[in-house]
Amino acid sequence: MPGESKELDTTVHLPEPRHEYPLPSTNGVATASPVVLETVPDIRERQEPRRIAPSPPWLITAGAFTLYALISVLRYERRESMSWDLGIFTQAVRAYGQFQAPMVNIRGQNLNLLGDHWHPILMLLGPLFRVFPSPITLLLAQSFLLAVAAVPLTRTAMDLVGRRQGYAIGIAYGLSWGVVQAANFDFHEVAFAVPALAFSLCAYIRGEYRKTILWSLPLLCVKEDLALLVPIIIAMVVASTRLRGRLTHQGATLGLGIALGALLTSLLVRVVIPHFNPDGVYLYWNEGGCLDPEQHAGLGRLMSCVPHQFLDGIGAKGRTILTTLLPVAFIALRSPLVLLAVPALVARFVNVGPAYWGTDFHYSVVPTVIVFAAAIDGLVRMRESREAVPGRRSPLSRPPQTWLHVLGDAQLKHGAVAMLAIAAALTQAFPLQDLWHHETWSPDEHAAAVKRAEAAVPSGVTVETTVTMLPALAARTAALWIGNPNIVHPPDYEAFDIDRSGWNGQPSALDFVRARHPGYDYQQVFADPANNVYVFRRTD
Repeated sequence: MPGESKELDTTVHLPEPRHEYPLPSTNGVATASPVVLETVPDIRERQEPRRIAPSPPWLITAGAFTLYALISVLRYERRESMSWDLGIFTQAVRAYGQFQAPMVNIRGQNLNLLGDHWHPILMLLGPLFRVFPSPITLLLAQSFLLAVAAVPLTRTAMDLVGRRQGYAIGIAYGLSWGVVQAANFDFHEVAFAVPALAFSLCAYIRGEYRKTILWSLPLLCVKEDLALLVPIIIAMVVASTRLRGRLTHQGATLGLGIALGALLTSLLVRVVIPHFNPDGVYLYWNEGGCLDPEQHAGLGRLMSCVPHQFLDGIGAKGRTILTTLLPVAFIALRSPLVLLAVPALVARFVNVGPAYWGTDFHYSVVPTVIVFAAAIDGLVRMRESREAVPGRRSPLSRPPQTWLHVLGDAQLKHGAVAMLAIAAALTQAFPLQDLWHHETWSPDEHAAAVKRAEAAVPSGVTVETTVTMLPALAARTAALWIGNPNIVHPPDYEAFDIDRSGWNGQPSALDFVRARHPGYDYQQVFADPANNVYVFRRTD
């Protein structure tokens, strides 16, 4: 509860003043410094905590889960996978369910997926997949993970900002484009980070510091770059509980947390992941451009090329930043918590691949959770600072108003409603609006042909296939992606959609298969020429 202390020192029974925050102010927005706010009493020390019924946050979560599940499952039923990720993770989770190492031939033959990215948390889905062996299991699990973050966000906003404002903020999160885009993008391990971050940051806002640390720990097992945040969050807690009023020590502690986070990420990237990789390498250095150890020549070269990479495509990157802050009506800038979104954004923007810079796929879901938590924190900070000023409500004794104060008053009064209105408006530009279209609910003839082709492939065989069939076949076969060389063992079956196969102008589908596997012959077992879908079986 907001009136309870979760200090590391169990002899203290009142919460620390929440204004002793170790992070600096942001982007010119006047977030109050620890020195100024040290004398401001915490409102939660002067009020009885509101008793909020548990049902509203869970009702919002249920609604969000329904929307996310519909988006993702309907896309799967239309066989419109956006990448090979759903097939990859289906194969990995299937292996975990059989108590085996996650050997994922889709990503590369004999590749342990822990040698691709560090995500052992996927083991949690293994038992569930064993009971329900379908890609839909992953999609529903992801929908739940994304939606359940609404519980701490809604509850914290209701407790500390107001019941109606809490409803609005919770629904705004559920409709927010960053989360919807993640639900729409097949499946990705980053979904596990969403509830962990939401519960951790909301616990920090409430002064429940043990919960803050405990909820952050799962990030160590979600992905290598998210491990960076754990020492930073722990440093925030230490600075807030042990170093009150000692600004130099607080800053040093936060700096140490950042350094330890960078060291931990480096350990995962340079030691742990290469250990599981058959080639002993980290596969994604090339996406970092000159950050690739084999490409940069000395520190001077590195310092010059990294800013150039960061500024490349600055227009798209700037739009992404604005679009990330827009659903929270820029209120997140009132809280230093917003700085926790910086590492995720910087990692994307320094990447040389333009696909990382925009608003597509799942890349914005982590910053989205952070900015929503920061917006709640910002509203609480503004309310506390205003109610703590003597005579604040008296026009005769009110201090001179700056534009920031006027803006803050407007944000306090209308901010939650603005967040809801913006989120609702943005649904028309992102996948939620697809639910209004008839074709979303009705798979076409091509999808039906793909499903018939999948049924023509027996379980347990080796099959080389395209992205459209990867998820369904990975759930019951040793699937390979047709875009890889796959030269170790010619597959028992070839099942593909010509439009996504890399056809290369072969005279016929059989010629295409023979060209991929010279010296081996295949027999056609299914064909739908009208939809360009074929299945072949190896005959020797």
